[in-house]
Amino acid sequence: MSKRKFSLDKLLKDPLFWSILLLNLFVVFRYGSNIEFQYNLVVIQIIQTFCLIVAHYFLIRNTPIKYLKKKYKLNRTRKKTDKNRKEFGSYIDKDETGDSIFAAIFLIMGCFVSVFLLAIFYAFNLWKNEGEFIFQWSDLLSSFWAIANGITYYQNNKKRLTYSNASASDLIAIPFFKFYIPLFAMLSGYILVMKVVGDIISFILSNPKYWENMEEENEV
Repeated sequence: MSKRKFSLDKLLKDPLFWSILLLNLFVVFRYGSNIEFQYNLVVIQIIQTFCLIVAHYFLIRNTPIKYLKKKYKLNRTRKKTDKNRKEFGSYIDKDETGDSIFAAIFLIMGCFVSVFLLAIFYAFNLWKNEGEFIFQWSDLLSSFWAIANGITYYQNNKKRLTYSNASASDLIAIPFFKFYIPLFAMLSGYILVMKVVGDIISFILSNPKYWENMEEENEV
């Protein structure tokens, strides 16, 4: 396993990091003095995490991780009027797409954990409020922000993963657990603090673009 060094410069220049930070400041402003609805932060965090899970799913599925090419048959006939017609053949090299199997496994795991945590939250909400489910639709406002962050996460990491020869653990296990760090930390009871601190820490850890490969630097 290669050694990596954290790059503060890349972190501070990344708009996605500042977007995550502003999102959490908004959460603190909205829920800091409203203890009654802080439990709804669990739902917000589940939605935010699931947006990143879906973004990572498309990232794995659409990105050619390994430098491999397949030959695909052309559905056209070479004509005499074609320029450089000698370069036309019966087959053409085309990049492989991503790994659909790894992507499906990752998405299934994310769906299962998200639904499981939602069920726990729903049961706890009913128990705490004596059979009445309390939730504000305005709590979902930050979810639209989370969707935008998921799209940016996809765009930021697609170039990094292309032909990276990343291992299965790098593609599935490590991002999965890092995405869910804030959620499991929030179960400790310190919901607002764990949401903000865990969210920012897990975001930094789950973005390899902030971690430079020291072996590549030594080669240069």
